[in-house]
Amino acid sequence: MPFRLLLALLFATSTAMAAPAAEVAPKQLLDQVERLTELLRDSYAVGYPKAALFKMVSPQKGEQLALTLFTIEGFGGGNSHTQYFALFSYATDDDGKRPQYTLLDVIPIGGKGWRVVMSLAAKLVRDAKTQVLEITIPTMEVGPDDAPNFPSKRSTVKLQLKNGRLVEVGKP
Repeated sequence: MPFRLLLALLFATSTAMAAPAAEVAPKQLLDQVERLTELLRDSYAVGYPKAALFKMVSPQKGEQLALTLFTIEGFGGGNSHTQYFALFSYATDDDGKRPQYTLLDVIPIGGKGWRVVMSLAAKLVRDAKTQVLEITIPTMEVGPDDAPNFPSKRSTVKLQLKNGRLVEVGKP
């Protein structure tokens, strides 16, 4: 098979696996992600807003959370990128008109040569007794024979929001 055809098939496959269109984020949430990008990047890196994903969820009655996935690329002037997962609580101001997103935590979740998150098809479960929130997100990991930007191994990442911090659980 010619190399160009193989690349076209890989691109088509990865594009098809990108899942349904993500939710459109409100300006207040976009502003929060922009602030995070500025804090996390180095002097060379930039955010890639077109790759950002957002999803509103309600893990239990009366609780609303905003899941966000955003990418920063070009650290150290290189050709790498890192995906970050940020979790925000959602509320409105006293009048109930203006949305407010409060950052709960942020954690690196993927990147070149590691793994990629292509959708926020996350499952959330809050333990009623401990109040620990567990978040499971499907990913693709880079296998031993994969090029750095073409992961082929289906996997999941499990995060917990415990004592106000996101931690990955089940890591080797």
